[in-house]
Amino acid sequence: IFQSAVDAGRIPGVAAVAYDVSGEVLFSKGYGHRVAGDVTSGPITPQTPLMLWSCTKLVTCVAALQLVEQGKLDLYAAAEKYVPGIRAVQCLRGFEEDGTPRLAKPERTITVLNLFTHTAGFGYDFFDQKLMDWRTASKKAAGSSEGVKPTAMEEYSTPLLFEPGTRWQYGVGVDWLGFIIEAISGLGLAEYIERNVTGPLGLKTTGRTLTPEQDGEFFTVYAKDPQGTLVPTPMRTVDDPDVVPGGHFLYSTTEEYAAFLLTLLNHGKHPKSGVRVLQEETAKRYLFNDMLPEVGCSADGVGDMLAWTVPRVTLMGSFLPGVSKGWSLAGLVNTEAAPNGRSKNSLMWAGLGNCYLWVDPTAGKLGFVSAAVLPFMDKDVLHLADALERAVYGN
Repeated sequence: IFQSAVDAGRIPGVAAVAYDVSGEVLFSKGYGHRVAGDVTSGPITPQTPLMLWSCTKLVTCVAALQLVEQGKLDLYAAAEKYVPGIRAVQCLRGFEEDGTPRLAKPERTITVLNLFTHTAGFGYDFFDQKLMDWRTASKKAAGSSEGVKPTAMEEYSTPLLFEPGTRWQYGVGVDWLGFIIEAISGLGLAEYIERNVTGPLGLKTTGRTLTPEQDGEFFTVYAKDPQGTLVPTPMRTVDDPDVVPGGHFLYSTTEEYAAFLLTLLNHGKHPKSGVRVLQEETAKRYLFNDMLPEVGCSADGVGDMLAWTVPRVTLMGSFLPGVSKGWSLAGLVNTEAAPNGRSKNSLMWAGLGNCYLWVDPTAGKLGFVSAAVLPFMDKDVLHLADALERAVYGN
């Protein structure tokens, strides 16, 4: 199935890894070449460097949970306690007839828990027309997801779309969580993560930049036009920005990121090396349980990507349609068993370049599928992710 998708030109390449809880490899293979159709460019393998896109968020959330464990970060505190700049964020109330945004101070305070759970009111402009209209009216550059270099924290001071804690919408909350990590630790986010997460786990490719050798092996990003033609793009994670976006700055490999997920599958401890990055109680409580009831809002809309403003970046769709869902402090959790095999309270999320993961501590299985193609929610890559899951569960 994987090879046929590449051979048919529906995707440029793909890699996939699946583990059981002991670290036994259930599946590990790559398909295609770094430059689509060019056999001289080198094969795609699970060791091929790639952009993690929003799969970075799980790493940032684990780093922040370490500070919760140490008593340095209070989930229920106002975020402004750690990053006073967030006080300047306003709430978008609509637009005047001439298109001028109507902005007002939010009536509720953004908490750290809101940032973890995407309930602060932030969004992404490529998923929300109101934010894109605000950018246009305010003469702000389009979202950082398209390679615009962030020059200051203000890049992420986009207006709230609703009052904090009142509903769920995917957005830049984890980027602000990264700023909090920097404020508490006194380190840059990339350095903190290298010292406390990726370094101890031995993930040598996972970081904010690639070495020249790694760069020469990079998984080229492609864009698929409406006719299905694949066109190479120069997209890369922004090099050395003034502000490191905690939501999407990491490079890695499929194999290394799966090793990180294996640590989460084992509730914070890697089963081979014995390295622990989270305490077992922390992982069980915060990674695999729906935390939205603690926020006090419903799970309406969780996993739904049903609006877009930049079709070349993302399509519309829903994760696990028809399955009840919630949000933990790391990603989407299905609060009932899913049809392809994963158990209740499994963790999943994704990255814009069509990277998809799941971690199922009940069954002791995980999977990670990585492509490098836009737009997001490409049906061909989603089909492969489903196929891997069904195979792993014998379904």
